Amino acid sequence: MLQGLGLSGTAESVYLQMLRDRDAGPDRIAEALGVDEDQVRDALDELSRLMLVEASWAGGAGFRPVSPEIGLAALLAREQAQVAQRNQEIEEGRVALARLVSELQNVRKGPDVEVLETAEEARDRLATLTARCTQQLCTFVPTRATSSRALESSRALSKVLLDRGVRMRTVYLESIRNDQATWDHATWLRNNGAEVRLAATVPVRLQIIDQDHAMVPLANTESGSGAVVMTSPGVVAALMALFSQTWRSATPLGADRRRDDDGLSVQEHELLRLWAKGATDETAGRRLGVSLRTVRRLSSALMERLDAGSRFQAGARALERGWLDPADLS
Repeated sequence: MLQGLGLSGTAESVYLQMLRDRDAGPDRIAEALGVDEDQVRDALDELSRLMLVEASWAGGAGFRPVSPEIGLAALLAREQAQVAQRNQEIEEGRVALARLVSELQNVRKGPDVEVLETAEEARDRLATLTARCTQQLCTFVPTRATSSRALESSRALSKVLLDRGVRMRTVYLESIRNDQATWDHATWLRNNGAEVRLAATVPVRLQIIDQDHAMVPLANTESGSGAVVMTSPGVVAALMALFSQTWRSATPLGADRRRDDDGLSVQEHELLRLWAKGATDETAGRRLGVSLRTVRRLSSALMERLDAGSRFQAGARALERGWLDPADLS
């Protein structure tokens, strides 16, 4: 219940037990929960760091729980501030990455850059790089649906990597929920040891192999695109930072679909942000990986909730309600 706010399961149980039995010490809490006393003490340390418990007024080494109205509200505010900061970092990363990809479209081969002109060359090179992967493979998949042939090929290679002990981390679009084959593949990956998360938008198709090779599309369009492979440590590190930022804010596959305090889903909040940047329905659909009809359905629901007659009015009211931050308009 409270793990979405950063609490471990044990810390949550200890906190709730302390609210039920405010005079209980670690031994009594451990007995009530059926856990070791050391686990309770570790949980108390965690709760103390999160400012959900404080020193007992009676003195000594005891703790008392901070009331949920105060403690959880403060914790939520800190989480929201961190999310806002991560979203800003991700957006800055997206802008930098878009510029980088645009520049690379006109680049020539060099010691740190390899240009693959066709999709076939890109597939072959990626297969070679991933076959050599020994530590970690990080991937962005910015499309909702993947062909069955591509999924079969990916599954075979993924099994080899996972059996070898390679850490696989993949971020898919939230909208893969609407494509059964891709959803089943993502679930298969998770069930076989890969780490899979979902995000409302994904910046660009990206593979980072062992943090020394990175591959991005040669063109902005996915269909028939070649790719650019980069080995410059600085460039690879920058792309890895972008991946890490997006990963931290994404939702683990199988977790409850998150809504913020305003009741907005991740997709709805991202659509508002795209509106603020002047995106058309078609552009929003591509970024979210959903159909034009889905974008219009989400738009209609948001306009109704905001009681707005136009998108301009909806944007103004979203700002008034705090659903959008002024930074979203830049």
